[in-house]
Amino acid sequence: MKNAILGVFLALAVGFPLSAFQLGDDDLGPPPPPAEAGPRISFDQISHDWGTVLQGTKVVHSYKFRNTGSSVLRITNVKPG
Repeated sequence: MKNAILGVFLALAVGFPLSAFQLGDDDLGPPPPPAEAGPRISFDQISHDWGTVLQGTKVVHSYKFRNTGSSVLRITNVKPG
């Protein structure tokens, strides 16, 4: 009888810690590290569908962005893509 109780106790003692560390399907893991301090650019949209444009037609689009960082954002060396 003592061996049976001891066996159950050992099975619970070994099985519990292993099951405590299993991740569920909805667990995303640890949170991401905090964002670094400094400027950070965030765009409202990063692409634009021009649709059908005839060759030689001048088109214009404005991309809206903001600085969501913690210091001054300086934009330099802008080049067309």
